Amino acid sequence: MNTHHELPIAAAAAMKLGLIATFAAFVCSLSACNDVLSVSNPGAIQEGQLGDPALKQLIVNGAVGEFQYAYGQYAQWSAVLSDEAYTDHTNVDVRDFSEHNFGDLNTINSTTYEYVQRARQSGDDATDRLKTLLGTGASSDINVATVLAYAGYSYVLLGEGWCESPVNLSAPLPSDSLLRRAIARFDEAIVVATAARQGANTAAAQDLIYMSQVGAARAALKVGDLTLARTYASQVPATYEKLAYYSSNSVRENNALNALTHAAGASLAMYAKFQGLNDPRVPQPASTQLGLTGGSIYTPLTPYMYTGWVASGAAPRVDVNFDIKFATGLEAQYDIAEADGPTPATLNFVNARRAVGGEGAVVLSGAALMAELAEQRARDFYLTGQRLGDLRRYAKAGNDIFPAGKYPLFNDSYGTAKCFIVPLSEKAGNPNY
Repeated sequence: MNTHHELPIAAAAAMKLGLIATFAAFVCSLSACNDVLSVSNPGAIQEGQLGDPALKQLIVNGAVGEFQYAYGQYAQWSAVLSDEAYTDHTNVDVRDFSEHNFGDLNTINSTTYEYVQRARQSGDDATDRLKTLLGTGASSDINVATVLAYAGYSYVLLGEGWCESPVNLSAPLPSDSLLRRAIARFDEAIVVATAARQGANTAAAQDLIYMSQVGAARAALKVGDLTLARTYASQVPATYEKLAYYSSNSVRENNALNALTHAAGASLAMYAKFQGLNDPRVPQPASTQLGLTGGSIYTPLTPYMYTGWVASGAAPRVDVNFDIKFATGLEAQYDIAEADGPTPATLNFVNARRAVGGEGAVVLSGAALMAELAEQRARDFYLTGQRLGDLRRYAKAGNDIFPAGKYPLFNDSYGTAKCFIVPLSEKAGNPNY
């Protein structure tokens, strides 16, 4: 049985546990219920049952599934907040968000925050539950390593995407603090997976070690610690790939990008930087189509890091079943090259990536070589949630290339937002904000 597509289903079930009692009380009339506050949870799984060792796999699947859903949403909307994409949409909140001009009541900003925070909480909660269930055995359990690694990636998304964010009703934490929390979880995942790397768990444990090393290198790169980033990245094979899985089983399990790029009613458009590249990694339709307000837009086709990508010929539209590679040995190679700077090895790597994009070799050095490295990175990881974090660190270093000036459609200009913000719902309910 192909279990990887079952993960989002388990996650959906886990997410609903806390809502079942509320729903039951809501639909039950006062005449039918003596005390709505004492209505028992009619769900198949009660809160107390999550302490049952037999449900370990459900706990793990829930954490993984929550991340996969949040990641798909983040990849889509962080593209819009960066320079990868924009929208031609009739919804006011979508339009404001796409123009980088939104407040803490914006629904796109708020829901993306909720998805990523739910994934983070699911990973941390699963870690705590499993440690309680397993006791001393948790230090060498493959399930503990799994939820730690996925929790780490949720913290990466928070740290790369948000200006600041609280955790569990804390005061708001800056991006670097969130990224360092990610590294701490990756480090623990590596230790636990290493202890679990034996017998039937050998391959799975090694996979988690590589996944965590890629994630830790990514977080270290974003906080500006190139030496640490290189240390993690240098341990990852160039061929390594870790996927977030999607399917047509339910809307929640769909690859989120399909909804805005399908043939009828598409509203997601390629930003000018990624148009006209003639690069198969960033495929572009032969002609424009009408967006939802009647604008002419180039809708992204399936990019390099999606499983439906093709190296030549007509690129397909993003299908609901296409998976996304979110941690790869290729990313680790980019981290090494960035840490090493403009060396001959970096030039060779850049030219190898240019060849994948159908471009000839170049002879570059110094800042020009590093700029070309950044350009190839942008193409390789198009629409994978990498770009926003990259733009933020480039801007921090003095190279602000966020979209500015007139928006591609309408008569509006781009705003100044360069990251997601904490929504009003969190601010109002968090006494420490």
